[in-house]
Amino acid sequence: KNCDSQINKTITMVNLASIPLVLPLAKWVWEATDNPEEVSPDICLSEVPFLSSGCFSALLAKALGVAIILGSCVNKVPLIMNMQKSKSADGISRNSLYGEALVYASCVFYGLLHEYPFSSYGENASLLIQNFVLIAMAWDLSATPVSIQEKVVSSGGFVAFSIFVMYLLPENLRYLLMSGTWPVMIYARGSQILETFQVKHTGNLSIVTTSMNLVGSLIRVGTTVQETGDAVILAGYILSFLLSFAMFVQYFLYLKNTQEFAEKSKKD
Repeated sequence: KNCDSQINKTITMVNLASIPLVLPLAKWVWEATDNPEEVSPDICLSEVPFLSSGCFSALLAKALGVAIILGSCVNKVPLIMNMQKSKSADGISRNSLYGEALVYASCVFYGLLHEYPFSSYGENASLLIQNFVLIAMAWDLSATPVSIQEKVVSSGGFVAFSIFVMYLLPENLRYLLMSGTWPVMIYARGSQILETFQVKHTGNLSIVTTSMNLVGSLIRVGTTVQETGDAVILAGYILSFLLSFAMFVQYFLYLKNTQEFAEKSKKD
């Protein structure tokens, strides 16, 4: 019986491996693991459809990572649409946008430098691009003109930061890329939380974007444990979840004021 079972597994693996793209996909999902004796493309393909816990966990982490990246492509679209519709940047903290740009960039650089799977950090690249769009809109739609000095300092600072990290930062100090984002994240999200607290409404902030950030951070805690096990990254996602939760609570806390603000904006 054991011999028959092994033969069946081998036939299943061969049949699956003969299907175009299955083997490259299996290697992408299961090849880079910490436990190759239990989780590998050959082993996991032979177990289809009844995957072991190790194979299933790796597959789930990869699938969730891809889902987060795809979801991140529209993460800030509701906020962009709100600003475009209202022709206003009310309720948007530029300091928060600048800080988030550094956080997203640091996550991308950290993943690239450590050669982690793109599925473990790819959403940050998408969020960074969208964040640039929001910064440009905030400059254009701000109630008070944004000074040339602010634009030059923020843009030049980001370029200098990028060059330093990718070409000059010593390897033994790379961990600072992630641990350094903690105070920046607190400043960025904290600026937005403080802005909302002061005006007592959430302005153009989108509950869809906030909810996606909240859920995405929570899922990333699980995928980070599975894909990289990096404690520094893990702590960052936990912090992101807590700050996103605070913004989530504020949305409903000031919902009535936000609705009144929206009605007033329409009349104006």
